[in-house]
This record gives sequence, structure tokens and C-alpha cells, in this order.
Amino acid sequence: MKIQLVGFRRAFVWLGAGWYAFKSNLGAWLVMAMVFLLALMLLGMLPFVGIALIALFIPLLLTGLLITAHKSLTGNLAQVEDVLQGFNDQRFRQPLLLLGGMMVVGTLVMLAILYPLSAEVLTALYLPNSDTHVTMMLEDMAVSSPMGLLLPAGVIIVVMMAFFYATPLVVFEGQAPLDAVSTSLLACLRNIVPLTTFALLVMTLSVFASFAFGLGYLVLIPVVTGASYASFRDVFDPVEPSDEDNMLNAHSA
Repeated sequence: MKIQLVGFRRAFVWLGAGWYAFKSNLGAWLVMAMVFLLALMLLGMLPFVGIALIALFIPLLLTGLLITAHKSLTGNLAQVEDVLQGFNDQRFRQPLLLLGGMMVVGTLVMLAILYPLSAEVLTALYLPNSDTHVTMMLEDMAVSSPMGLLLPAGVIIVVMMAFFYATPLVVFEGQAPLDAVSTSLLACLRNIVPLTTFALLVMTLSVFASFAFGLGYLVLIPVVTGASYASFRDVFDPVEPSDEDNMLNAHSA
């Protein structure tokens, strides 16, 4: 599969496409975002295994959102039941669970690399009344060994890049999970500049979304999903010029 090289300005176009996707199926998106957040919250509440379960099932949960993004950006009507497409469609279920298993391994690798910081974070999450020193530990690491933070940060970034496009590659391109992971990593490395720009924009928007009791995430999740799908098509399957206004430049509509 040919991987396209895109400019950093495309990150802004992707977000515009994500906003257009959200507006196109507003009601369905809001319900799906609530279901998605509720699923993450319920899984995350399970002591210590919650993070692993989230990693296992996140590809199946993302599939419904990505299919909705595809429908929204191609002029089709999305339905609320699309959120369960990853679980209901036999074509996707097994490879997505395998991909989720790989995500579990990646998550465990990241936790191991970040130990003992990861242990402090998990303790603070699941035992809020315990005596933890996450902030103090971060400050000590930054002062005593700032270069030592670069290796864990680099590993985390590589793992995130390996899985960023993996789910849509499995769902829309029919790739095997292992092939999807390697292809995703290569695509992200090739487009590191626009994707870094995109990540910075999303992190900025996440700060604003956290206001008003986090209700902004009901908007941010659909927008980021639509933007991620737009970036996927931009990198792997560029739209024809005649279709570009309907897809990646949809923010102008």
C-alpha cells in the first residue's frame, strides 16, 4: 500500500473535516460519544485490569466511530447502532480482538518502561486515598535525569504511532493486524510533521473540552474521530480532486 507524504497544513484541514463530520450526523454522534465514554469509564473502574481491558476492546469501540466518520464524510446517514459495528460484524471481530491483544502488550510494555512512575499513577487512580507522589517523582526525574525521560517518551510515541492507523487499516483496507501495525508506524514516521501538528492541536482542544465537567468531550470525540479518518484517507487513499470538497475540505461547507 502506497503511503502519501502530506504537508503540515493538512492537520488543520483534518480538523475541519472532523467538525463537518460531527455537524453532518449531530444526534448520532452525541449518542455514540456518550456510549464510548461510558464504556471506557465502566472498563476503567475495574481495579488494575481496567486499563488492559480498555486496550483490548478499544479497536472494536473505535470501529463504530470510524464507520460513522466514513458515512458522515461521504454524505451518508449514520445510525446509532453503528457504534457496535466492531462487535456485531464477524468480518471485524476476530482481527480487531487480535489487534486489541497487541495493544494490551504495547500498554504493558509502556507501563514497564515507565515503572515505578506507572505504579504510582495506577495506585493514585485505583486507590485515591493512598499516599502517592506522582508529581514529586516527575519533578525528581526531570531534575536528576532529564535525558532519562527521552527514552520512555520515545517508546511511548512509537507505540502510539504503531496503533494510530491500525484500526482503520484493518476495517477499511482488510489488512491483517500485524501488517496494519507496521504500516501504521511507517505512515506516521513518514508524516511525522503533520501528525505532530495534529496532536498538538488535539491536546489544546482537550484542555478546553475538560471545562464544564468534561462535557466538551462529547464534541471533541466525534471531531477527532472524523479528523483521524480524514487523515487516514489523506495518507493512504487521497480523494480525487472532484471529491475533495466533500471530504477533506469539508470544513468550508
